[in-house]
Amino acid sequence: MRVTPSATPSATPTPVPAFRFAVIGDYGSGWPSQHDVAQRMCDWREDHPFDDVITTGDNIYPDGSKQYFQRGFFSPYDCLLSNDVEFHASLGNHDYVTRRGGDVLDEPAFGIPKRNYVYREGGVRFVIADSNVLNREWLSDALKPLAEDRWTVVVFHHPVYSPSPERPTEPGFRPSLPRLFRKRGVDLVLNGHAHIYFASKPLRRIRYVITGGGGASLYSCSTKWYVHECQARNHFVYVAATADRLTVRAIAPNGPPFDKFTTTGR
Repeated sequence: MRVTPSATPSATPTPVPAFRFAVIGDYGSGWPSQHDVAQRMCDWREDHPFDDVITTGDNIYPDGSKQYFQRGFFSPYDCLLSNDVEFHASLGNHDYVTRRGGDVLDEPAFGIPKRNYVYREGGVRFVIADSNVLNREWLSDALKPLAEDRWTVVVFHHPVYSPSPERPTEPGFRPSLPRLFRKRGVDLVLNGHAHIYFASKPLRRIRYVITGGGGASLYSCSTKWYVHECQARNHFVYVAATADRLTVRAIAPNGPPFDKFTTTGR
């Protein structure tokens, strides 16, 4: 009698650990509202780890000068910086007032190697651009993915979609930038400039987020067809990237997350 050998059980794939990061924007005021958000970030990190903070610009008010760094950056985020959390910033219009952002660029703690750069971690490719003078040729080239890029997140200051009357959509960004982002397979776009929290509906699969509530005075929201959620609240954003989804939460200084959505890519 012929015995058929049993099949060797296949090995269970090792789960890829989530890569988690925080995002803030329009934050470097030194005001109590900034300290409240910063303290929540530190408290949140105790149970929800992250070692990277991405910024959507306006890192220092009023004008990006190094004389305000201690008040608007080092003091509020000491509990992060002293625990080796790294910042990866983009330049905002207030940063740009002083030497076209030169003081912020020269400070290593902001983590800006140059005006336009790509940062990769945990399968996420961050394409971080200076939208004060947007270099579209660089952006288009930087958005070409490598094999190891599971997710593509675009970061710059001025918004592609904005429901804020005080800081509406940047002129000239649409429809060209959304078209480019679709072509290059972008998953998430993070902007600031409007001092609100805003998340779009999926727009041809891409989610657009404004996180501009890091500590400056707040603006207002209006009704737009593309809005999933819009609130005038101080906050930061927390993102968990796994192999099959991005989970985005908006977190105020107190209480549970006030918005959450997921995107599953293409």
